[in-house]
Amino acid sequence: MRERMGPFEMPLGCGRKIETDDAAEGSRFSYRLLSPDSRLVVGMECSLRFNGGECLVRVEDVEDLHVTLSSAREIAPDTSATLVFYPWFLYERLLSVLAEINEKDFSVARAMTLFGKLKPTTKPGKLLREHLALNESQRAAVQLCLNSDLAFVWGPPGTGKTTTLAHIVDELSGNGLRILVLSTTNAAIDQALEKIVQEPGIAMEIESGRVVRIGRSDAPLFGTGLRDVVDRIHGDSKENLNRYISRRSEIHASLSACKTATDALPSCDGPVQMKLFCDADEQNTSVALDGIFNHDRHAVLRQMPKRELAGMIRRRGERLGTIRSLLNDRINNCRKSLQGKEQMVVDRAGLILTTLTNAYFSPLMNGQRFDVVIVEEASMAILPTLFYAACLGSKKTVIVGDPCQLPSIVQSDADYVRQVMGRSIFEVTVPEPMKSPFVAFLDVQYRMHPVIGTLVSELFYEGKLRHAAKLGKCSATADLEPYAGAPLMILDTAGRSVCRKSPRGQSRLNETTARACVDLAQLAISSGAQSVAIITPYADQARIIRSLLKGEIEDDQRIECSTVHRFQGSERDVIILDTVDAEPMQPGVLLNETGRYSSAYKLVNVAISRARGKLIIVADVEYFRKRAPNGVMSQVIARALKTGRCELLK
Repeated sequence: MRERMGPFEMPLGCGRKIETDDAAEGSRFSYRLLSPDSRLVVGMECSLRFNGGECLVRVEDVEDLHVTLSSAREIAPDTSATLVFYPWFLYERLLSVLAEINEKDFSVARAMTLFGKLKPTTKPGKLLREHLALNESQRAAVQLCLNSDLAFVWGPPGTGKTTTLAHIVDELSGNGLRILVLSTTNAAIDQALEKIVQEPGIAMEIESGRVVRIGRSDAPLFGTGLRDVVDRIHGDSKENLNRYISRRSEIHASLSACKTATDALPSCDGPVQMKLFCDADEQNTSVALDGIFNHDRHAVLRQMPKRELAGMIRRRGERLGTIRSLLNDRINNCRKSLQGKEQMVVDRAGLILTTLTNAYFSPLMNGQRFDVVIVEEASMAILPTLFYAACLGSKKTVIVGDPCQLPSIVQSDADYVRQVMGRSIFEVTVPEPMKSPFVAFLDVQYRMHPVIGTLVSELFYEGKLRHAAKLGKCSATADLEPYAGAPLMILDTAGRSVCRKSPRGQSRLNETTARACVDLAQLAISSGAQSVAIITPYADQARIIRSLLKGEIEDDQRIECSTVHRFQGSERDVIILDTVDAEPMQPGVLLNETGRYSSAYKLVNVAISRARGKLIIVADVEYFRKRAPNGVMSQVIARALKTGRCELLK
């Protein structure tokens, strides 16, 4: 990461200094993030770059689009600045916590079981809940999680994986188990929380403050946010803190007014020559007294000699300074008290949801142990993080994900790193997931039109997916233009496009297919589609398409374009897959690899399984047939030609 990526720079705006409780503590600042960034984690150290220089800062808080930073030394940065973030910092922290694992303080046996080094154990049990909303395979998944100390829930696209997870949490929570739910992203945690809070048993736990969401989120938290819980249980402390901070702001403004007034008046120190008559400028002063004394005293004070008034203002400032010091002490005590109450809330929580990073990074998680650890989107998690997470649960580990979708993103091409960091936990422990008794396969998909669902099932899930999507809604989308009535379509460029290497690096460009995709997306929207995604394996191709869209459509949120990773976990009415590759270049590795666990296999699966009602693949059919006959893209095209329609690019 150091060699290839370097640090990331995050522009900040609307900066302001926060009054510090103690000068010895350095400086605290609040800035507005110009765009949300999930890489910011409370507790991490970054570099703050501003016109006056650069200094090391610590991220104290991230809420909405505001970040609070602290520096060990007194600094005075500008209202705008740049936060320099070193992404390998989190890996260094992970190395540190892994080195601290021992069998006395951690459930190492759970991690060894997760990695297939110890055999899982089972004990049949009876479900507490009826789970009537679940289908047969989903209920079987809940049962497996109750019976076994290790369970893999394999959820292909649209099979209700998150809904099943919510029922698993409800069932295990009802059995009195303390649960930690983790995922690689805050977005995935938010999606899980949205489903979990709908369970009646969990609603009672939320009311009692025993469900806590740790970490930043832009989504509704349903009363589970750490601050929400603290405020609900310990509201008096928060009200006192806000009152003290408000009063301190008033005192600070009065002190500023004192300084301004004192600077405008002569000093009252030193000997003063006695005069028989006062000079005219020694009285009737017009100095501003607002914010220093009560307004009803202003008329009298303005008649005082300037030197006498200056002395009164100086003494007033000294008293205000004393009051501010007392307020600082009270604010400091309140903050420490609230921090302690945050820890108390976390300590007594029966269900905690947060990211895998926070599990080893957040100070609130230090020393926390659980009965059950559940990892959502586990296929995208790196193995060392999963090892640490499993060590936090003493009784059960539940892995939820899909080994046929995107793995973790690894920067290195070294074989060893790919083995250690680039494989999913499914590959390590259950390489034949269909045959393992510890894998529950969710076999009913509710998202895709049956024609699209069959394509996905046969290519990636051994034909075992059944289809229960609402046919009326899917067919209504399939009936829209382009290609009305066709849920699955191949637009064959048939040698009419040229692929070239991007001048920016290893990425690829194809202006002809980019133009075709934009035209198709516009036609779909004008025909009535509510959401369209153009997906491409190449970042620079996505940039060209977005540029075309921006030039022709005024900020239409219904059309999006990006690479595959952006769309994992989401779905759209219409998906347009731009394969880009064409003569004279060889097919790229992103589409040419073979094998169940290849990157191309997973990328293509994610891309085509986002579609609800219509899937359009833009490709040079003969090119893939000749250049990569065994590649995953050729397999997709061959099957699509059997069940879908094909037209030539005009």
